[in-house]
Amino acid sequence: MKNIFALGFMLCAFSFTTRSQISIATTDLPHANDTFRVSIGQITPGIDATLSGPGYTWDYSTLIPTAQRVDSFIDESATSTVFSIVFIDNAFNTNRANQATRAADFSLGTMISLSGVFNFYYNSNASYKQVGLGANVNGIPLPIAYSPHDIIYKLPLQYPSTDSSNSGYAVDLVSTIGIYYKVSKTRKNEVDGWGTLTTPFGTFDALRVHSTVVERDSLYLDTLGFGFNLPPITTHEYKWLGVAAGIPLLQINTGSTGNINQIIYRDSLKSLVNVDQIIRDVQNLTIYPNPAANSATISYHLTRPSLVSMDIISVEGKIFNGFLAEEQSAGTHAFQMDLSEMNLSAGNYLVRLITNGQVSVLPLIVSDSK
Repeated sequence: MKNIFALGFMLCAFSFTTRSQISIATTDLPHANDTFRVSIGQITPGIDATLSGPGYTWDYSTLIPTAQRVDSFIDESATSTVFSIVFIDNAFNTNRANQATRAADFSLGTMISLSGVFNFYYNSNASYKQVGLGANVNGIPLPIAYSPHDIIYKLPLQYPSTDSSNSGYAVDLVSTIGIYYKVSKTRKNEVDGWGTLTTPFGTFDALRVHSTVVERDSLYLDTLGFGFNLPPITTHEYKWLGVAAGIPLLQINTGSTGNINQIIYRDSLKSLVNVDQIIRDVQNLTIYPNPAANSATISYHLTRPSLVSMDIISVEGKIFNGFLAEEQSAGTHAFQMDLSEMNLSAGNYLVRLITNGQVSVLPLIVSDSK
């Protein structure tokens, strides 16, 4: 009788363990026509996204939503004729996509503006990857294929597993507006835990994936005759995935220093303002005068309260920083940079403004003081 009881206990324990140690396959990730409501969580002190391990219990039940949006996945053919030709869902197409999502418009100062942006993905048994993006660049539709593709997950995902990939793309507009912009990215994934996750949306068996993403951007301005290799930007993505959940049940992003800059989680409808809106933090970014000798003023409008930091980058990649890093309210702001105090020699520079993880860049020409 004791042996029967012990056997029953072991079977129950095995059943629980098997159920908890889930694996993630293609069916558990997004597909065309899927729609998910997500909340943007308030960043509060004391959250440690690094905590993980086998059989772990993550309690994020006290997260406070500050805004919501709806993430919709559509068929690649529903984007535009130009984009669907490049990313057609065809076995012979190296940039094959079977879904797309709308992304936020963005700009590179006053030089280049991207609107009507779509990200294109391919979900297969082997991987879930981004194959490219499409956007109206200064009003002209431009499909941009990644080469190589950004492999977000190699499938199936299970604990413990690791993988890595390289990706990148280039925007060559030298013949039209004199700009060449290149992005290269490395991604390292580690399934570093499994267990039970609780958020305001519910409690779920989850697999935890830690992704370290390093992005290196370079910019060439034909009109000024020089280019920049921008300092690399490191992002840590902590994602909790569930069976048939589609998108991550919870995702927390941090910078290289570990400071949290974004919390997103699946949720139900809440009574919040700014629902279903994706708004860029910075608008109307300008520098004047430009060229400048002893000082220059950077002016911008914040669409929401933001943690703002700013630095200046030389053509050699040297960073001059520490002159702006603070929380700022929504509205229009202006900051005067004392170029003479910074001992900037005459030449070409980039001014980089970072708000809540979003990066905006403007060129600055420093002339000899009179």
